[in-house]
Amino acid sequence: MKKILLGIAATLLGSSLIYANDTEIPNIFAEGQEMVAPEHSTGLTPKRPQTIAAQPQQPALPIPMSPFVSANNDAPRVAMAQPSVEMVAFAEPVVIPTSGGSESYLFAEMEQLRSAVQQLQKDTAKPDPKKSWSTPKLGGRLHMDSFSINEPDDINDYQNKAGLSELRLTVTGTGYEVFDYKAELVTTGDARINILDTWIGAKNVPGLGYFRIGHYNVETGLMYMGGSAQTTLTAFSPATLSFNLGRKFGCSSEHLFANDRIRWIYGFYQGQTINGNNGTRVVTADNQGQIFNTRLTAAPYYADKGRYVLHVGGHYSYINGPSNHHSLSTFLGGNNFITGSGNNNPLTTGDMYVNDGVNHHSRGGLELAYQSGPFRVLTEAFAADFGSVGTATGTVVECTYFLTGEHRAYNLATATFGAPNVKRPFRPFKCGDWNLVDGMGAWQAVARYNYTDLGDWRAASVVNPRVVGGYQHDLTFGMNWYWTSNLRCIFEYTRSQQYAGTNLAHAYQDIFGTSIRVVW
Repeated sequence: MKKILLGIAATLLGSSLIYANDTEIPNIFAEGQEMVAPEHSTGLTPKRPQTIAAQPQQPALPIPMSPFVSANNDAPRVAMAQPSVEMVAFAEPVVIPTSGGSESYLFAEMEQLRSAVQQLQKDTAKPDPKKSWSTPKLGGRLHMDSFSINEPDDINDYQNKAGLSELRLTVTGTGYEVFDYKAELVTTGDARINILDTWIGAKNVPGLGYFRIGHYNVETGLMYMGGSAQTTLTAFSPATLSFNLGRKFGCSSEHLFANDRIRWIYGFYQGQTINGNNGTRVVTADNQGQIFNTRLTAAPYYADKGRYVLHVGGHYSYINGPSNHHSLSTFLGGNNFITGSGNNNPLTTGDMYVNDGVNHHSRGGLELAYQSGPFRVLTEAFAADFGSVGTATGTVVECTYFLTGEHRAYNLATATFGAPNVKRPFRPFKCGDWNLVDGMGAWQAVARYNYTDLGDWRAASVVNPRVVGGYQHDLTFGMNWYWTSNLRCIFEYTRSQQYAGTNLAHAYQDIFGTSIRVVW
């Protein structure tokens, strides 16, 4: 825009200087002779006099040329001069008059030009980010999943399933260079709409660092905080899904130390979520319970913008409140998109009630990850202590390798891994140079083992006959094909073995899954 404005100013200024130079040209016509000057006035330039009175003839002098006008443009005036006159340029720079004199029309023109430029700058100026809210940004994600399940004797009657597993719309924005906010709605395969993240945050709050209030995830591990858009496979590991606390309404304080290498967050939340059970209702119980949560992470080794990183961390939560706060469940392959007939949670502790001595419990976990270029290994361990009733544990180990050399981005501000930067995106519809395919995308091989044990009481029905518990092993192999950083296909195979329920019977499932994930 600056270049356009300067170009307009230079054009008008050059035109004005031509007129200014005309007053310096001696009159070369004979006494009594008159001529009609051509009409040159356009735009902001005042009209010149139409008739020039004849003056006594004077000796011919060299005609000075404006440095802004070529001899060709000055041809009419040159033709009227004597042929023997030699053309010369100004030896001194042109001085633009500021007021008065025979050049007052130029001063008026420059004032009008200055006013026009100032108005144009005002009309095209961007809002000051320090004094306004930014334009909201619309984002989201789309997950289309398909699963084929083989189960001997159909013990749990799992059904093959394909379709929309998640459609999420997100609005984010900032304000006054201090605030940020987020609002999300999601619909899943059951066609219900749920409230997800809905919060506002403020930076550099004295004593609180980054302060956030609203409805959002309680921080319970590295994988879970990466979000469903960045799960390595189609779902979180069963242990990750079992021990998380989901989204709750509350507030938190976040601090960064040592050049952002150390991150500490703590917060207080109400025990029940504001979006109810699968969007069917809003919880309005008098006793909603309370949760205290904290997470501490560090990146003692961080190089090449996160291509090489060592991540260590841990989290702890104390939960106090009604009975339905004190239960754990896991899903086949960690995927709650897959359900059995009349049995949505194949493994569950069931609700443990206050009269069973469970009016509070604690959960915690440790996290460790190392990334060296295309290779990454990640492990997490979880535990929940229900006092005299029992304990529950879980662990997951995941190894990944990019065959095409990429790596997952590591975000120091959130202590999570994000999407890779695909070197050669796959564009199957590219037509330039008659290439039907441009690039091969990024290919990532995955191997993951998960173990979840939902209680030592699985055979001790005397303690609480409602508690069923159980344990589950999952071994998964998969391949991610990133077309771009925002579009990928997932192919995976999982062997899941369960030991659950009062029948104490072993059951296993072979799960073949594919998925298309789009993030914008």
